[in-house]
Amino acid sequence: VKDEVREANYYLDLLLNDERLTMASNDYEFSWVNLADLVNTVIQQNSALFIHRQLVPHLVNLDHDVLTDPKWLRFCINQLLSNAIKYSPAGSTITISWHDHALAISDQGIGISAADQQRIFENGFTGHNGHQTTQSTGMGLYLVKRVASKLNFTIRVRSKVGQGSRFYLIF
Repeated sequence: VKDEVREANYYLDLLLNDERLTMASNDYEFSWVNLADLVNTVIQQNSALFIHRQLVPHLVNLDHDVLTDPKWLRFCINQLLSNAIKYSPAGSTITISWHDHALAISDQGIGISAADQQRIFENGFTGHNGHQTTQSTGMGLYLVKRVASKLNFTIRVRSKVGQGSRFYLIF
């Protein structure tokens, strides 16, 4: 039951954030955010999923501060981490690191085809991987892209099928 409630809350959060982003005025509140603290909070919120899937979070060089809206950055990190969890094999590692003004979330999952990488940030696009699971909505990465644009940072992806994906939030 807890898993079902967590999943329902996840999708409700996606829908509510989509609505918030479409409003003309948003409540952005910029402050200095410590990435280690924020990432640890998101990992704790997802701890049951990490345990259930036997995934290991590996944090590297996160003791950096960025000027951003903490609520929206938390949403982006949570979305990217949720995708990494969803597409990672049991027992693998998800690495979250900071390098060259970018927060990177890397998994050892199924990867994204080159053709799909060009469209993953489009609204409703689920691609090949999304057709393999009923959990894909095609909203998450689209919303992350919109938030990144509004907060003036960039999102990029590098991925190879069968080798995993690495998403970058570049500040």
